[in-house]
Amino acid sequence: MNSCPLCLATSHIEKQYGNTTLFYCISCDVHVLSQQPSQTHLDAYYSSSYAMSANEVFASEHRRLFRLPEQYWLISELQNHGIRSGDTILDIGCDKGYFLDQCRRFGYSVFGVEPSQQARDYCASIGLNIAQDIHEIKGEFNAITLWHVLEHFTNPKTLLKTCHSRLGQQGHIYIRVPDFSSFWSRLLRQYWIWFQPQNHYVHYSPASLTRLVESQGFEIIQCSSRKPNDGITYRAGIMADRTLQTHFSFKQSLKKRLGRIYEHITGVEIYLIARKR
Repeated sequence: MNSCPLCLATSHIEKQYGNTTLFYCISCDVHVLSQQPSQTHLDAYYSSSYAMSANEVFASEHRRLFRLPEQYWLISELQNHGIRSGDTILDIGCDKGYFLDQCRRFGYSVFGVEPSQQARDYCASIGLNIAQDIHEIKGEFNAITLWHVLEHFTNPKTLLKTCHSRLGQQGHIYIRVPDFSSFWSRLLRQYWIWFQPQNHYVHYSPASLTRLVESQGFEIIQCSSRKPNDGITYRAGIMADRTLQTHFSFKQSLKKRLGRIYEHITGVEIYLIARKR
């Protein structure tokens, strides 16, 4: 890496996290994977398409069920900032469309972008027409959401610039990313739940994320560090376990259940809302 992808500074400190080397930018407080994957590699990583097995379908339903409280909170956040029923929402990196599926129940006009063919196939099965690339979608939006997506981009400035151009006047952008400056991240280092160098390429602090978003023409409304997995979400996970096991004999592996507890304890994210200037 010759320069920081956020501020273009060339001064950095090399840090070792297990077998992974990160470059820490002194100027903007961001950590970047030293060996960034090529676009060809990224395209190949996301383009695989295969049919979902019965277990994968149940696993998807499990995640949809236990994330319901979180989805409702996110929709309430849209409404609290003036995004009303009938407005347009674009969710970038929408995965299997759980968030958009709930948004349309509240009357929003929903659009999504997802590079994974398998995830788009799942969205199609529940009536969501999802694009592979943002440039395939026309028009402007009242809100754009990026839920744990920005860390997957090697050039986040380009993505945010595109988002800015696709928002209508006074449009809002909502961003959630892992908080790499959090206590648990600093304590656990390469063992932190969201240290995933195989697909997380830029690691943010509140300061670095704020600086990045402001540099692309946005006015910050709020930026905070928070635990996304609250008690309600945790209990919803337990209910999803019991429901799917009772009715479909589907039982998550012990590893998955322990992983959920570990995420509940150590997962800390940055939550940012900004308005287009």
